Amino acid sequence: MAVYKIFPTQDATLYSMYPNMNTGLDPILEASLEVGVDPNPAPQASRFLIQFSTDEITDIIDNKISGSSWDVNLRCFIADISALNSTTTLEVYPVSQSWNLGTGKYKLDPEVQD
Repeated sequence: MAVYKIFPTQDATLYSMYPNMNTGLDPILEASLEVGVDPNPAPQASRFLIQFSTDEITDIIDNKISGSSWDVNLRCFIADISALNSTTTLEVYPVSQSWNLGTGKYKLDPEVQD
């Protein structure tokens, strides 16, 4: 069985605590849920977006996969871990509209918002 690897064309992390921050140039994506401290004790979530080339996916499905049985996996690796248990799952959903990679990084000062 052949393995085809598709690498993202763009990615970024979105933070509920910093709704205008752009992290398109960060080398690491972050998925977290933290409970804030005073003055904002509300849960603060981060999620990430990954975009892949539709043409590359279509090419593999139409021209390289033989037969009707195939399997797809998204592999995410942990760079730093805290407060995560062994049963934590990552949920994957399609994005409903287009988006552009920005030019910012996490907590740059001044904050990049493009």
